[in-house]
Amino acid sequence: MSTYKALIGKYVRSVSSDPTAAYAEGELWYNTTSNTFKTAVSVFAWASGGAVGTARTTAGAGTQTANVIMGGQGPTSNVEEYNGSSWSEVNNMPYVASNLSGTGIQTAAMAFGGYPNVTTTALYDGTNWTTSGSLSTGRELLAGLGIQTAAFGAGGYIRGPETYTTAVESFNGSSWTSAPSLNTGKYGRTGSGTTSASLVSGGSPNTNATEEYNGSSWTTGNTRPYSAGSAMGSGTQTAALNYGGNPSSGVQTTVEYDGTNWSSKPNMATGRSMGGGSPAGTSSLALASTGSPGGTATEEFSGTSTIQTVTTS
Repeated sequence: MSTYKALIGKYVRSVSSDPTAAYAEGELWYNTTSNTFKTAVSVFAWASGGAVGTARTTAGAGTQTANVIMGGQGPTSNVEEYNGSSWSEVNNMPYVASNLSGTGIQTAAMAFGGYPNVTTTALYDGTNWTTSGSLSTGRELLAGLGIQTAAFGAGGYIRGPETYTTAVESFNGSSWTSAPSLNTGKYGRTGSGTTSASLVSGGSPNTNATEEYNGSSWTTGNTRPYSAGSAMGSGTQTAALNYGGNPSSGVQTTVEYDGTNWSSKPNMATGRSMGGGSPAGTSSLALASTGSPGGTATEEFSGTSTIQTVTTS
C-alpha cells in the first residue's frame, strides 16, 4: 500500500495549532491538540458584475463594492462609480488623460500622470474633483498604491527620449516628493499595499519581477508566475491579488501573493489589461472592469478558505 509520502511527495506534519487556512490549501496535517487530521480547502471564483457605461482602458480605485474608474482611452475625463451591482456616471475629472494611474478609496480617490508625460494630480471626495500638486517628472503607466494622503507613484514610461524609469514619488495629500527608487525601470507595474509596506509586480517590457518596500529600500521578491504589464491588482504587500495584463489580446491569469510565494487562482472569464482594479480591496474580494479588450465587462472575485477535519473510516 502506498504511503502519503509516496503519493504526494510530502510527509504529514504534526502541529499543535492549525496553519492559516488561506495558505495551507491542499495540505494535510495532524493536529496533536485535537488528535485529528486536517486540511485546508479554498473555494474562489470570478462572477459577472454590472456592465461599465463606456468601454475603455482606465485607472481604478476603491473596493469590490465601492469602486471608481477614471479617465482613460480616448483620451477622456469620464468617471464612473460602482455600487456593487451597477455603474453610474459622475462628475468628470479636471483633466483629460489616457495611461493614467489611480489609487485610494471611492470617496477619497486620486488620479495622476498619463499620456503624454502628464504631471497633473486630481483628488476626488466622492462628489467633486480638485487638482493638488504635480509629479516632479511627468510620465504614464505608473504603479499607484496607498491612500489619498499617503500614496506612491512608482516607475512609469517617459516619452522623448523613451525611458523606463525607476523613479518613485511619494504623495502626502498635497505635494509629491522623491522616494527611494526601484531596482529596475519598468512601466505598467501593479502596485499593492502602503507607502511603508509596498509591493510592485510585473510590468513592461513584459516581466515577472517583484519588488517589495520596507519603508526605506526596495528588495527583490519571488517572481510572479506570469510575465505581463498593466495587470490589475488588489490587497496588501502580504496578501495581494494580481489579474490580467498585456498582451493586447488580454490575459485571464489570476495569482495571489502571501508575502513570500505566489499561487494560482481561477482565471477571469474575460482577458484584459489596463482595466479598473480595486487597489483598496483584498486578495479575496476584488474587482476587474473594462480595459483592453475587456469591453464593458465587469467581474467580481470572491471566495473563502476553511480548515476541515478529515474523517477516516
